[in-house]
Amino acid sequence: MLEFLEASFQYAPGRGIVGANLKVAPGEVLGVVGGNGAGKSTLLGLAAAAMVPQSGEVRLSLTDLAGRTRRFRTDAGLAYRRRVGYLTELAPVYEDLTVVRYLRFRAKVRGERFLRIRRRVNEALERCGLVALRRERIGRLSLGLRRRVALAEALLTVPPVLVLDDPFAGIDAGQRAAFSGMIREVSARSHVLISGHDPQLLSACCTGFCVVRQGKVLPGRLTAQEAMAVLNPPPTKQAQEA
Repeated sequence: MLEFLEASFQYAPGRGIVGANLKVAPGEVLGVVGGNGAGKSTLLGLAAAAMVPQSGEVRLSLTDLAGRTRRFRTDAGLAYRRRVGYLTELAPVYEDLTVVRYLRFRAKVRGERFLRIRRRVNEALERCGLVALRRERIGRLSLGLRRRVALAEALLTVPPVLVLDDPFAGIDAGQRAAFSGMIREVSARSHVLISGHDPQLLSACCTGFCVVRQGKVLPGRLTAQEAMAVLNPPPTKQAQEA
């Protein structure tokens, strides 16, 4: 279980996340939706341990094959971050490297065992449909394919937590469908958080939604239609009369 317990991180008053309480179960794909500046990326950054809560806690409890539960916290640093696959909104990649060299490099940086690196990279290439492009220089790829390389990196170590910040930005409908299929496939063994602005766009892969508004995570798990209604409420009678 991935849990946020009164977790807060603010860049400035009114910017960030305040008092987030949220649980994400194994196998769940939670869509985090809200307007620009609502705090979605901050919430995902806390889940990925890219930032540490200024107050409260984010923790991950995993059960091993013997049924024992071990807890990891954001302040455990590397022990927690190695269990997270993180696709940021900008999806930075090294454009001068080929796809396969980049993924091998990132696997080493993330502490993967030397004997597993080849297998992990090959699995990520196959899962993300990049086998035929393994020798291509990343800088020559389209935006959609570069985001696919970034997703392959996030999946390299088969992470129990997968955090995807607006993964469908700038890609076409066909690539979105392929991404959705990959996310559904890996969610069987991961806690997945995926952010975006449009619940309908994310509904192909999400099992439920939460809404972030003005730095607050609204309570309750919603369907795509319910999230749309919260984000786009009907005009009030006074507004209609005006």
